[in-house]
Amino acid sequence: MKDALAYLVLIAGGIITASVGAVAHRGYVPWGLVASILMVGLAAVFSRAWLGFTGLGVFAGAWLVATFVWSLNGPGGSVLIVQDAVGVAWLAGATVMIVASALVPTRVLVGAHGTR
Repeated sequence: MKDALAYLVLIAGGIITASVGAVAHRGYVPWGLVASILMVGLAAVFSRAWLGFTGLGVFAGAWLVATFVWSLNGPGGSVLIVQDAVGVAWLAGATVMIVASALVPTRVLVGAHGTR
């Protein structure tokens, strides 16, 4: 039960991070973009430190699905993540941060006591 709740928290975190980033990456360019990418990086590192690669995968999957939804055209033809330089920078930068968090050594995240 405890693990199921932890994974639900990471799913919610991925959805919230994608939603906030989809809106905020255009605000105050370039600082909104930088802050949104850093937010994804911090959330990804937290997910990896908390539940390892499985937690990172759950977070990244939820982020990916929510980001995909926000990049679709709405009923009126509007879209939150536009295919221009800022929108592509948001997608690429956040993806790089998720991949970079997978490359951080476990010893850095949990310390020497967490490894054997």
